[in-house]
Amino acid sequence: MNVIKPSSSTVTTAQAVRGAAYRDIAVHLDGSPEDEVRLAHAEALAERHGARITGIFTNPLPDPALFAGDFGISAIGQLVDSATEEGDAAEKRLRQRLARLGPPHELRRLDAFPGILERAVATEARWNDLFIATCPRDDAHSHWRPLIENVMFDGGRGLYLLPPKAALRSPIKTVLIGWTDTRQSARAVAEALPLIAQATQVHLVTVREEAHGRMGGAEALADISAHLARHGVEATATILDTQTSASDALLAEARRISADLIVAGAYGHSRFREWVLGGVTADLLDSAPVPLFLAQ
Repeated sequence: MNVIKPSSSTVTTAQAVRGAAYRDIAVHLDGSPEDEVRLAHAEALAERHGARITGIFTNPLPDPALFAGDFGISAIGQLVDSATEEGDAAEKRLRQRLARLGPPHELRRLDAFPGILERAVATEARWNDLFIATCPRDDAHSHWRPLIENVMFDGGRGLYLLPPKAALRSPIKTVLIGWTDTRQSARAVAEALPLIAQATQVHLVTVREEAHGRMGGAEALADISAHLARHGVEATATILDTQTSASDALLAEARRISADLIVAGAYGHSRFREWVLGGVTADLLDSAPVPLFLAQ
């Protein structure tokens, strides 16, 4: 493990970045018990940043491709009516819940077929500063994987992804940044800067896997450390030499420092390779015990 400390001469006033904040926060809602978890995190972040909350209630309609013929047309009509009625009931509950929120808020409902629904959510994400959702890691949430992917690739904003049933950890005190010399990492740091700036400890880590070649290095960490310092953020920069995978090393470091948030770029390789065959992003989505901040 190699630790790099930025020169003290690069540290300037934090006044400008401390004033940076999220003003619009979108939170994915689906009528499930997990809505309460997402709303609790959204409310805490909104209160800390003076932000407005927009609940994006997704009510998926049945896939027409699964039905054919006259019987199929009749069946899908009935299923659409049933889904709409269930959506009405969930919307009523959500409006009652949102009425108890402190920050300004609104609820937007999206009833749409597969494919269209995911694109509609990505559209909503674009005019917000942050999109909060649940990591699609188990049977109860895996069906939202295409939605998360669409927002990640096409929403243009950072994603704040919660482990299922994630306990509220507010305020965020310790942030771990998993850095690689990629566009995705740069985007993640830029999008997460309001959270990074408010943390009391920031750990900047790159993983050098001896078995798989070098990833990152001292030069890259020195530059990003100096960049953060000019934004008033003092980060401890560390190069991890490991024989394990990069994701295992990051998760072990997160546990070691008791991180409240992991910031990382999403999908360092092709979308197909990362999503289907795995990779650091997929591993973090499946295993991170604390919230993830991802950007692409």
